[in-house]
Amino acid sequence: MPSRALGEEGEAQREIAEAIQLYEHLDYERALDRLHRASRLPHGPADAVTLSMIRGIIQADMGRWESARKDFRQALQSQVDAQLPLRVSPKVKREFEMQRAKVRGRLAKPPRDSPVVPPPASVDTHPVSPAPDSAVARPQLAPPVTETATPKPWVPDSVDEEARRASKGFHLAGRRVPLVSWILLGGGLAAGGTGVVIGASSRGQSERARDSLLRTDSEHHYARAQSSVRTANILFGTATAAVVGALGTWFFMGTPAENTLAEGSAR
Repeated sequence: MPSRALGEEGEAQREIAEAIQLYEHLDYERALDRLHRASRLPHGPADAVTLSMIRGIIQADMGRWESARKDFRQALQSQVDAQLPLRVSPKVKREFEMQRAKVRGRLAKPPRDSPVVPPPASVDTHPVSPAPDSAVARPQLAPPVTETATPKPWVPDSVDEEARRASKGFHLAGRRVPLVSWILLGGGLAAGGTGVVIGASSRGQSERARDSLLRTDSEHHYARAQSSVRTANILFGTATAAVVGALGTWFFMGTPAENTLAEGSAR
């Protein structure tokens, strides 16, 4: 490379370094101007990737997300495994990784206009003459099988009676669990599970509120998190009441096992 080109490439790297210093001092407009000047000077592929990523970071901090995504994609299309050269907020890091996933997905897809060539079909050039009727193998018909009634095994009356007793319901601690207890228990479990899901979503809202750059976004996420916490607490209270109701109905409405056995004997 001629010495003049080498000098201009070094000038581009100096402009990039000046842009980084201006970015660290929060002088975003002048930093973008330095990057624009560096892009017009001769530079290598690695410098081009660095230029795009730094420009994308500055655009993201200024709230210009569409331009930032475009710069990130431009850098990742040249080097999909590139890493951000500066320390950024978790929000910017997350957006950069999302653009990396999109670029990898596009690179993995085959082109749509690629023709699909079917495999050649094998053609048999030797015709097969039909075999005479005498040579055709005829299937032999098996004699019909007569089904014989299989005698059922003898079961004592006491065993049959115990099976009928067990089929009348589920017993717990010597008492049959009524249907109302099952309904209340299922409703309590459903309310508790829903409360756990909503509580987890409130934690995610709180994290998004901490990561938000704008005050209005942070207040909005905090309000949604508080609403989710209240809803989760209501569901937890409902689940507790349903479980207590299930235990109460089992204790007061459940039939003792002795009564169930007596009813089975009478029948």
